[in-house]
Amino acid sequence: MTGRPVRLLLVDDNAAVRRALVLRLNRAQDLQVVGDTGDFDSALAMIVDQKPDIMILESKRRDGTALAFCQRVLAVPLHPAIIILTSFANEDERLSLLHLGIGQYLLKDIQTDELIRVIREQACGRGRV
Repeated sequence: MTGRPVRLLLVDDNAAVRRALVLRLNRAQDLQVVGDTGDFDSALAMIVDQKPDIMILESKRRDGTALAFCQRVLAVPLHPAIIILTSFANEDERLSLLHLGIGQYLLKDIQTDELIRVIREQACGRGRV
């Protein structure tokens, strides 16, 4: 462990889902939610300001597609790793995101312990843990 928690940004247009994720993820002392938002523009600003290690993104959005937003995020210098957390799996979307280099495409009904494990794995892959 590097001494500081893995910094997380949550992006979901449902405020109740974001609150629930914050509660779930705050169970782990080595994780820290540094921001949460419901829209893409705010998320980009938070990426620059907060410098999260990992962004957890809902792919089913009213304000655009996750694929287009991920392309914008990946263009940011020192961008966070991205974990897609979605309500409904879509194989075409998953493959498109995989092609971008986003390997974690998870359903929202994932158990908390499993989600935390995936986050830690992502952090390890980025040299964080």
